[in-house]
Amino acid sequence: MMNRKCGSYLSIITCAVLLELISGAEGSQNDAGLKELEPAGGGVAISWASRSGRRVLVNTPTLIAEDPNAKANPPITLKLTSHTTKDRTARLNYQVALDRGDRRIGGTLQVSIALPQNRKQDLLLYRTQLEFDRPVRMDVTVQYRFQIRDAQAGKIILPERDGYLRSYPLTPGRSRAGRYELGARAAGSAKCPQLGIPVVGLVFGKESGDSKAEQLAVSIDPYCGGHIQASPAGKHTFATVSTTYHGAAAPMTREKRTVAMEFHRKGVDGMLNSFYCTIPEIQPGAAWIHDVHLVYYDYLSDAGDGWYKGLKHLADRVPLAHRRRVAVCLHGWYDYFQQYAYDHKTGKLLKKWVAFPGTRKIPMSLESMHKRIKFAKDLGFRTLLYFADGTNSDSGAPGFRKEYVFRSKDAKTVKGWKGPDSLGQPLRMDPAVAGLRVWYKGYLKALLEEYGREIDGLVWDETFYMPIGAVSYSQKTPTCADRAMMSLVSEMTQIVQQHRKRNPNLVFLASDIGKTTYALVSHGTYQDSDMRVRDWGPGMFANYRNCLWSCNWYPVKHGGARNRYAAEALGLPQGLSNGYGDNKGPHEMPQELLETVLRAFLKNVKNNRQRTRYLIPQNK
Repeated sequence: MMNRKCGSYLSIITCAVLLELISGAEGSQNDAGLKELEPAGGGVAISWASRSGRRVLVNTPTLIAEDPNAKANPPITLKLTSHTTKDRTARLNYQVALDRGDRRIGGTLQVSIALPQNRKQDLLLYRTQLEFDRPVRMDVTVQYRFQIRDAQAGKIILPERDGYLRSYPLTPGRSRAGRYELGARAAGSAKCPQLGIPVVGLVFGKESGDSKAEQLAVSIDPYCGGHIQASPAGKHTFATVSTTYHGAAAPMTREKRTVAMEFHRKGVDGMLNSFYCTIPEIQPGAAWIHDVHLVYYDYLSDAGDGWYKGLKHLADRVPLAHRRRVAVCLHGWYDYFQQYAYDHKTGKLLKKWVAFPGTRKIPMSLESMHKRIKFAKDLGFRTLLYFADGTNSDSGAPGFRKEYVFRSKDAKTVKGWKGPDSLGQPLRMDPAVAGLRVWYKGYLKALLEEYGREIDGLVWDETFYMPIGAVSYSQKTPTCADRAMMSLVSEMTQIVQQHRKRNPNLVFLASDIGKTTYALVSHGTYQDSDMRVRDWGPGMFANYRNCLWSCNWYPVKHGGARNRYAAEALGLPQGLSNGYGDNKGPHEMPQELLETVLRAFLKNVKNNRQRTRYLIPQNK
């Protein structure tokens, strides 16, 4: 088995032998494309001749089974059953056999390799599907190995979880790697830097310190964890992508994986943008999100009147030409968590309901909602609706469903946010439960049908409530709840995208507070983090191509310091709010403080200030 500890020596004997065997078989190939190789000893490898002139050997995957309850690990084998290779596509099918001793588990591994139709992009997409004929209740590690021929990478660039971009030297005989965490430590046991976005950059050539130096970006899709390792050896560089499916924790049956490899000379931005090739189903956020420099949350303040008073006061002080640089969000408009004034039986929103039924008791209706949205839009503000509070469900709500609740291995539930908008004790629900996923999709479609032509977006608050590594035991079979949350956010984002035909400005925003990376498959973040300085860094890479905003519940208490830091140091939007925390909207807060905020807002708007997208370590 390959030693996967970062900094350890990567065994390359097999790879080196294979390279020698095929060195003559490759021949000369001037045009970019794929070619099938048949080295001595049988089997098939694929050679990719890139547009840059580099050649990459795509090896047969390696599968390793580990049974924690057995003295020895069971053998798992691959047998090639069919293969076809054309200039720009290749397909390989393998039969998989896992011998448990008492019985054999069969399966298949399908590999698809493709070069994009856009021939200007020097990209290879490597997609696999591993499927077993019955659940596997042991750990299975899958390794995908690529060899970059006659090219020594001088360093590896890692976009790390704290928001800092760091690079490390690569030397022969020493591996470097980054790990992306999701799915019961699918990145394995390797001790190496954690990635904020699952991509690494390998830099080649003598000019490796140059921003335009040749790079190879290696990335994986965000739907499961993984480990990306680089190892120079001789005159070649080896890249290995590994994923460990912990069937011992959550039995596995069918798994998909996408790996992207792209040669470019576009520096850090080229590397980071390459990741998005693994998720073509997720579109970038609408262009307007990058223009916003002030955000406002209204928690149905002042018995519902604060929305009108606060926005009118703000509009009087912001020039009309700049109001589209302000995004406002209406929070607290619903009846209960995980009902949200929605009737799942009919698939329709309620016509009338009571918001904050246990405290403020504010009458609401579809008519009043449209009125509020129109008021904000007529003033010229970008207008969003609060979508949901994580996966919280109000245990005091009439429609509370116990079967949806997340449960740990010891059958314990997890409490959620308890605020004035809940009757009972809110509990976190399990995104792996099929019925709950159907409910969320129905609710989202009803919201979009009613408000989708008017609003600019939806905000899913507290998505971080499902922590990385969480395994749920709500159903008969344990599941990776974090992976379920990632796929649910992705599916919701795609539903919103479908409505862009009627409203191209629509976005779906997450709220990870730097604890999770679900925003990778949304259109950005509007997180409930009170503008805390420590929370900006961990959100940088997950929101690299989109927006990174924060709800500031304490714009008065914090004396403007956090707003000032966001605006001046990072070029991020400042935040105002009403209905919670300081509970003072623009019309109620100290006006000298509001003027300070607006001066910084206007300065960034007029300078077209762009936000910081990642952090660079300062030289010691």
